[in-house]
This record gives sequence, structure tokens and C-alpha cells, in this order.
Amino acid sequence: MAASSDLSPSVRAHLRTALTGSIFAMSVLAYLGDHETTLTTAVVTVAGTGLVIFFGEAYAGLLSAALTSAHKVPRAEIRHELSACSMAAAPGLLAAVFLLLVHLLDVPVATGIDIALWLGLLTLTGLSLVEAYGSHRSLLVRIGSVVGSVVVGVVIIVLKAELH
Repeated sequence: MAASSDLSPSVRAHLRTALTGSIFAMSVLAYLGDHETTLTTAVVTVAGTGLVIFFGEAYAGLLSAALTSAHKVPRAEIRHELSACSMAAAPGLLAAVFLLLVHLLDVPVATGIDIALWLGLLTLTGLSLVEAYGSHRSLLVRIGSVVGSVVVGVVIIVLKAELH
């Protein structure tokens, strides 16, 4: 791909935090799937983790910006950081909503968690494909990046299956 197809720094930041949030959400779901978990516990835990990831990413990003600047951090940079970091919360919040929706269909919590894990794997793959498509890196590196995300997702699912 030509260098003109590179993703903007803003899009890259959103993709990075969405990937981070997805991996954490999947990890929490894998842990929850190994226990007798109530719907309330699963929803609060996965949504709460998403929010904690958001606050952690935002704090780290804003602290980093403040430490590297001799001046007050501009509002535009603060808005950009908070916007990008919001994507870290999205996977956990979406997983919580998904668990609530499948509960309305009388799907057991454990089955909802299993489905959410596979949706997480699809999310990791999709985000990696977007990043790979918008990258100027070699085809081999782009393919490796997508395969790496798939491997991370599969490892989380396999670990959950082994623990259960």
C-alpha cells in the first residue's frame, strides 16, 4: 500500500485503545466463564473493567502529555486523548449490553459469555484488519499483525476452556 493510505494518528489511537479494551474484556469474560457467575456480576464486572481501562488510559495519556510539555496541555489535546481512550471502555460496555440482551432471550449466562468471547475474537480480527489495511507496512508484517491478534484471542478462549 502507498504511504498515503496510512491511518491518521487519531484513528491509530482509537484502534489501539479499542484493541486494549477488547483484550481486557475478553480476559475478564474468560475469568467469569470459569465461575458460577450471575448475570449481574458478569455485567457489572465486564462493564466496570471497561470503565477502569478508560480511566487508566486517560490518566496515563494525560499525565504523559503534561510531563512532556512545559506549558498547560491544550484543551484540544485533552479532548483527543479522552476521545481515543473512550474506545478502551467500548468493548467492556458492549459486552455487558450483549450479556443483557442474550439474557432477554433466555440464554444462560455461561453461554452468553462463550458467545461474547467469540465476538471478541471477531472484534480483535476486525480491528487488526482495519489497521493492516490502513498501514504502509509490508504485506507480510500486516498479515502477521492480523494473525497475532487472532492468536491472542484464541489463546484467551483456549485458556478459558482449559480452566473451566
